[in-house]
Amino acid sequence: MNKNSIPSDSGAVRHLWQSPWTGWVGLRYLKSKKNSRFLSFITLLSVFGVGLGVTSMIVVLSVMDGFEAELKKRLVSTELHILITPSPQVPGFDAGFVPKSSLDPAQILPQVEAKDQVESFWPVIATEVILKTGRQVSGVVVKGITPERMTKLKPQIVEAADPQMLVQHQGAETIHLPGLFIGQELAYQIGLIPGDQVSLISPTEMEGPMQSVPRIKRFVVEGVYRSGVPEQELHTVFAQASAVRSFLRKSDAVSQWEITVANFDRAAKTANSLRTLLPNFKVQDWNQLNGHLFASLRLERIAMFIILAFIVIVASFNIVTTLTLMVLEKKREIAIMKAMGARHGQVAAVFLSEGILIGSLGVFGGLLLGFGLCSVLRRYEFIQLPEIYYDRTLPVTFDWRYYAGIAVCAILIVLFACLYPSRRAARLNPLDGIRFGS
Repeated sequence: MNKNSIPSDSGAVRHLWQSPWTGWVGLRYLKSKKNSRFLSFITLLSVFGVGLGVTSMIVVLSVMDGFEAELKKRLVSTELHILITPSPQVPGFDAGFVPKSSLDPAQILPQVEAKDQVESFWPVIATEVILKTGRQVSGVVVKGITPERMTKLKPQIVEAADPQMLVQHQGAETIHLPGLFIGQELAYQIGLIPGDQVSLISPTEMEGPMQSVPRIKRFVVEGVYRSGVPEQELHTVFAQASAVRSFLRKSDAVSQWEITVANFDRAAKTANSLRTLLPNFKVQDWNQLNGHLFASLRLERIAMFIILAFIVIVASFNIVTTLTLMVLEKKREIAIMKAMGARHGQVAAVFLSEGILIGSLGVFGGLLLGFGLCSVLRRYEFIQLPEIYYDRTLPVTFDWRYYAGIAVCAILIVLFACLYPSRRAARLNPLDGIRFGS
């Protein structure tokens, strides 16, 4: 037989669409496997393998997407969508601090392309300190915020101290200690409750009568907040800006500006506009601030997709075996079709349609099973996660793009697996089929 007469892979696929009868014949062949129980078992195993691979990919990707969605939901509530920090080129720059007048929101906002998206524009004075209570110490970032920003923090307060706890009497003198708001995770870790006194120690030294000494200031835990982001709760504490400036001996100083936008997903566009207007400042949106975390999640998602796709690839080997045995079983029928004028591409399309049908059954079953498992996980929440996670149960999302993408990927894997046995059927010599066919 002339090799040039053997159809290409694209020719077999084209005949599958141009000759509908090839699909009907393939279905008949799939139903009429003579008395081969082994062939029937391999076929069922192929369907089950493809379905298992599709189910695994749907459940795993839905759970991983759920973790990312929950993380974004918590970032929305942090009131920090865009962060602006000064660079050494800003006049008055001093170890990360600049005068408050270095950036005037009233002049900047009218020039922002998406100014209608900006909900708040707050100056913040922040520094790294050591928080000490008794023998417990922890490294944190203390943020001095405005009264307006403090109002936004109030709804997150889960425990608050009595106002009398902020007042200390030393003889006839009354001392009002500044209040400090700490995260729930930090309070649990070092055993603090509202009303406890703590000391903040700054690594920035100041000149004393004998030598340089670290800055130390006492605060009272005025409240415990819960943001839903354990990293923030563990490493960020809040206080009034005036108290932090007094602690650092920096009057009217600012270290950063925090911006909240109305549409969380459009923060990048607003940040790009601000970068153009503020060349001497570093502007970062929420995605850049948490870039390492989201990059890790994307990498894990891609890795898991590739690993689980091998389940479908292994299942496609069973489809190759099924179709190869089918070609050997149907030699006589193939020879008769060719003798009646069937083209090589049409013969190949018969077995190609049979393999696609096997794969489609597995994909459809896998989609249904995956959707069912995701629904059960989302409704009953019977899988409990350790306390290190910000969610105690598996978060699950339903994204039709995952279902469509996984289905297309699985069908393509099955299609490529079916090409070899279908081409083998097209190569069969009609005389050999009649002579040696069963």
